[in-house]
Amino acid sequence: MNSKIDRIEIQSKALGQKMAITVYVPADFTDGLPVLYFMHGRSGDENIIHALDIQTVADKMIGEGRMRPMLIVCPRMGDALGLNAYEGYFFNEVMPLIEQRYKTATRYIGGCSAGGYIAFNYAFRHPKMFARVGGHMPAIDDKLDDEDLHYFGTHDVWEANNPIYLARQSPLSSTIHFYLDVGDEDEGAFYHGCAQLAETLKSRGIQVENHLNKGHHTVQYIKDNLEKYLVFYSG
Repeated sequence: MNSKIDRIEIQSKALGQKMAITVYVPADFTDGLPVLYFMHGRSGDENIIHALDIQTVADKMIGEGRMRPMLIVCPRMGDALGLNAYEGYFFNEVMPLIEQRYKTATRYIGGCSAGGYIAFNYAFRHPKMFARVGGHMPAIDDKLDDEDLHYFGTHDVWEANNPIYLARQSPLSSTIHFYLDVGDEDEGAFYHGCAQLAETLKSRGIQVENHLNKGHHTVQYIKDNLEKYLVFYSG
């Protein structure tokens, strides 16, 4: 059997609208595979799986023995930073649907730009859910920009969801692995947030990698580094 990309439509009760999910299913699929939930950025959607050509890259790496077979799930998350109703949609609708349909095992979560923010926010606030967590050019700020205030409403809500603050108090297991990376010419200067987050995790004895690579805040940056991410998630 060849690998495939499944597309699933879901009528979300939490959001009151139809949503979509794309799923990379590796060749010779069997029950009990790990599942990576991979979140898109603010202007993206579930089609990030095609924009990054995840199927071709994963097929090649699995064939070469550089990556263990896993499901890669890209849910549509809108432009909401995964907050409010989107959190219920993801945990109560997306995850149960995927894990029952494909009978998955270990969970990982990651994402790019705003999707990286979502991944770390969810991992810190649900610390027993995910074994590996990645943020790739993640939109993690060390201060609240006025243009982002509409996501949160107040500074207190921003701080309560900010991964830098959450990393200080979340009851994390030392078995969780974290991965951060960002381009050295990232237009959002998210390398500052990544550095603070990595230092906080290191000070707590948590396993974390933080990489500063060449590049800008672009889809091409993610494509250039995708193989590194898949190696990390596959352990």
